[in-house]
Amino acid sequence: MIDRSRSVSVVGGRRSIIALGMIFVALAAVLSLVRVAAGTPFENVLIDLVLIAGPGIVLIYSAYRLPSFDIHAGFYGAIAVWCLSGLGVMLVVLALYSLQPGETIEDPSAVVILTSLASVAGLAAGIHNAAAKTRTRELEQRNRELQDTQSELETTVAQLEEANEQLERSNDRLEHYRAYTAEVLDAIHDVFYVVEEDGRLQRWNESLCEVTGYSDADIASMSAADFFDPDEHDRIADAIAEGFDTGSVQLEADLHTRDGERIPYEFAATALERPDGEPVLAGIGRDLSERKERERELERRARQQQVVADLGQLALETDDLDELMCEASRQVATVLDNEYCKVLDLDEEADELLLRQGVGWRDGLVGEETVSADESDSQAAYTLESDHPIVVADMETETRFSGPALLTDHDVRSGISTIIGPVDDPWGILGTHDTDTARFTDEDVNFVQSVANVLAEAIERRQYQAELEELIADLEESNERLEGFAYAASHDLQEPLRMVSSYLQLIERRYGDELDADGEEFLAYAVDGAERMRDMIDGLLQYSRVETRGNEFEPVSLQRVLEDAGKDLEVKIERADAEITAESLPRVRGDERQLRQVFQNLLANAIEYSGREPPRIRVSAERNGTKCTVSVADDGIGIDPSDQERIFEVFQRLHGREEHAGTGIGLALCERIVERHGGEIWVDSEPGDGSTFSFTLPAADEDSRR
Repeated sequence: MIDRSRSVSVVGGRRSIIALGMIFVALAAVLSLVRVAAGTPFENVLIDLVLIAGPGIVLIYSAYRLPSFDIHAGFYGAIAVWCLSGLGVMLVVLALYSLQPGETIEDPSAVVILTSLASVAGLAAGIHNAAAKTRTRELEQRNRELQDTQSELETTVAQLEEANEQLERSNDRLEHYRAYTAEVLDAIHDVFYVVEEDGRLQRWNESLCEVTGYSDADIASMSAADFFDPDEHDRIADAIAEGFDTGSVQLEADLHTRDGERIPYEFAATALERPDGEPVLAGIGRDLSERKERERELERRARQQQVVADLGQLALETDDLDELMCEASRQVATVLDNEYCKVLDLDEEADELLLRQGVGWRDGLVGEETVSADESDSQAAYTLESDHPIVVADMETETRFSGPALLTDHDVRSGISTIIGPVDDPWGILGTHDTDTARFTDEDVNFVQSVANVLAEAIERRQYQAELEELIADLEESNERLEGFAYAASHDLQEPLRMVSSYLQLIERRYGDELDADGEEFLAYAVDGAERMRDMIDGLLQYSRVETRGNEFEPVSLQRVLEDAGKDLEVKIERADAEITAESLPRVRGDERQLRQVFQNLLANAIEYSGREPPRIRVSAERNGTKCTVSVADDGIGIDPSDQERIFEVFQRLHGREEHAGTGIGLALCERIVERHGGEIWVDSEPGDGSTFSFTLPAADEDSRR
């Protein structure tokens, strides 16, 4: 089996992601030029450009920033595979979707948009997976270190046991090697000790003196418990007792030095016997400072990652940017143990920055205090011109810029500041500060930048949402104007049409006997045309009134709606010898009058296009959660798959009026009514095999039937 991650790593994980991002950016540019040349509205071209080029830029930027993430370089290839897998999965889904009868994707922009978004989703999943593998790698390394320590402890204890056996074999030999053993133990970096049952130290090496600062004379007068906090004395005594009872003991505790310093240590001891038969505990103590520091660093990094994740979730759940900024300020200050944190909002002229949110500042400053954004020597201006976070270890020795009054008035000495948003169009600044000098790690800097990125994404999403809402409002207003125009136009046509029909009828009554065969035929055509025009205008009026003249939604029995529609078509049903069968239909929420029109149109179509055989129509419904799917099936002449979308357009007909009557607006009216109810309508059909029209409606709270 081929290792895809290894294959990608040959090319380079980061280069693969950058190449994919550049492809999407190039596709966005090409599609935009093509659509502009085709006369597509600029707003639509711009939306497609953002939806395609945006994910491409995200891929390029994320690949460029991969070395700054907490991810081992060996997993870059795996991230690229995830990214390409997201693209591949979306292509497969689109291919499967296109294989469905009547389902095609005509707009290439939709394919590129979906694949670009799938690639970004794959990138995010890959980064998350690689970060998890990196943490696992670190934990495995730590476990190996612990195992090595344990192995060393066991080796040392084994050596001690072997030494004890040698002591028992020969007292003379013991004395001969006593001096040599002392030299070896003194050479051990770890603390070596021998403890009696009462806690007194019988033996120790020079490391104990070096670590604690006590002399040999001092230690000779001390017990083991004297090297620990008084609150730990009982635990130390219990550990010594356990060692004598069970033969071994392990313990972690802080060792106190003569100067009051506390050093984390791990102690391991084994019960032995002296040559005179008296039991003792012999063991070593190992400094855990480095391991503890690594553990604290890992915990701190994990906490930083969790905070970024929580803020990202909050950004998705809340529309209140100030709430998000306030929580981000609080979390950053808490995690980095700083006194202050701020979010500065840059004004439109890029002259001033407003203290929009923050923690630690004096009362009344948040929402009121401003900082200059254009002073050449200010920290704010320097930050706004930088494409990376600015770190200050000590403001008093800082030479790049001076701190604003906001910082100097609060005795700020150190901090991290970074822009929120792109460097060429920043929204503001995120900064965290402290009154002590500080050394910030790369992880701390990346943490602040990640929080700034969360804020930037939330701000951008809020701006995009506002623009989208404005666009929707414009579309709704445009639809209302179009509906009003359709209604007014169709309504105004009624009067001249009535005049035409009246005069045609008057001509027929007065001069019908004087007309020859051609005249009567011409007059019949005129009357028929006027009638068809009236039917079309009536249909257009109904179509334009779906939204404006509809009733409030309420629980409706589809069984009763079907029965009423059947009564309306009673004459047509009897004339065609049609048979309509229906399962027990559920209750839905909707406009009963409009749903009756849907059933009436679908049943009338099934009768009209039944072919030579008497119509056989079946009505059924199935509930799926909060939706009901209703189907009207017949055994009629069927519909070619290439025409199945066109039949729902206004005034679209598949047959001549000589073959089948109708205005061509019935199915378009059904579609609009179903869409008003939040559903969709479609047809499954093949020529000669009948048709099944299906549509979805919102289910009522209680699926009771009347």
